[in-house]
Amino acid sequence: MKKLTQWVVGVNILSILWLSLLFNQYDSKISKEYFLVIQFLPIILLICFGVFSLAVILYRVATFNDCKLAAEDLQAEIKEARIALRQKGFKFD
Repeated sequence: MKKLTQWVVGVNILSILWLSLLFNQYDSKISKEYFLVIQFLPIILLICFGVFSLAVILYRVATFNDCKLAAEDLQAEIKEARIALRQKGFKFD
């Protein structure tokens, strides 16, 4: 199963559960006590997903490794390209 299919199935299952709780398909004490939370559950989950995504991005940026050898290779390729372009008549500022 592809990742998109897994996400769609998961969202559909959560949506069905949420709608069944929202429209009181199951008469339970919990669904009556926490009805306001059930109403705003998609917004709460969306905010939690956003916070988690932001934390992952910040962690990955903070632990990003420098590739000094690759940077040196790239600088050498840039110098070679400049030399080749100068030979063809291109002028750099």
